[in-house]
Amino acid sequence: MKQQFDTMKQVIRILRGNQVVQLAVLIFIVINVTAALVFYVEHRSNPDQFKSFEDALWWSLVTVATVGYGDIVPKTDLGRIFASLTILSGVILISMFTATISSVFVARKIKESQGLQDIDFTNHTLICGWNNQVEDVLRIFERYHTKQMQIVLVNDAPPERIESVINAYQHIEIKFVRGDFSREPILNRANVKHADSAIVIPDSGAVGADEKTLLTILTMKSLNPKIKVCAHILNRENRQHVKRANADEVIVSDQYTAFFLANNILYPGAAQVASEMLDYERGNDVHRVPIPEEFVGKPFGELYIHFKKTTTGRF
Repeated sequence: MKQQFDTMKQVIRILRGNQVVQLAVLIFIVINVTAALVFYVEHRSNPDQFKSFEDALWWSLVTVATVGYGDIVPKTDLGRIFASLTILSGVILISMFTATISSVFVARKIKESQGLQDIDFTNHTLICGWNNQVEDVLRIFERYHTKQMQIVLVNDAPPERIESVINAYQHIEIKFVRGDFSREPILNRANVKHADSAIVIPDSGAVGADEKTLLTILTMKSLNPKIKVCAHILNRENRQHVKRANADEVIVSDQYTAFFLANNILYPGAAQVASEMLDYERGNDVHRVPIPEEFVGKPFGELYIHFKKTTTGRF
């Protein structure tokens, strides 16, 4: 008895909180009540058309839905009065039902554009933070990834700015969550528990950016220990702290500046080779490819000849 009472309470709670369900239930009641009334009135006077309750139910359904096939028609005065009321009820209820459904989708779209909608992606990639490197990352993803990626941007950038970015990268499925990416509720909205990887980038001009990155990684790893996190930090002194937070990869700003400057003096051209290898705008890139099974355990020279014949790149 208690279980039935709890079930009834859950049903009432659903009905109170969902206008679409309320209207659907009301339409169902109207269809059945009007079918019963018209069948009671017409069955004796018009037995050829209202042979059974199923016929009356069919008539009520097409009448409420404002279809009106005309294959079954009440003939008595009382039946026609009920039919008129059914038509008016159907017009009102169906209009309200379609308008409510439309409003739900419109509200969802508005929430998505404002970054307030919960994300339903799985095995996706989070990009937390906002600076001029975010679009470079997206550009590389779009150019080199073999399958469509699902990306969730988590930041406090203006929604109109994010919308322009989403429209610019049509080959990537991008969604937006607005808020402080170091906070657990914001990460939960981005569905971090089912994310595959994350990139944490310092906000432009942010004070204490590395500390926020550290807090974000700790929060992410507590919610999803398996997530792969790549972090960009500004101060190399914080590298060890970020690594202790279980960041999988740490990139330090200006990490290789001294290398390029010194090598351009000591070994002119050497640094340029490395720079051009990483310049994706020229069509160059460095990526990993699997070793064919038939070359496992064989000398490197044979693998080199194989790739030299089958690829246009260098390795």
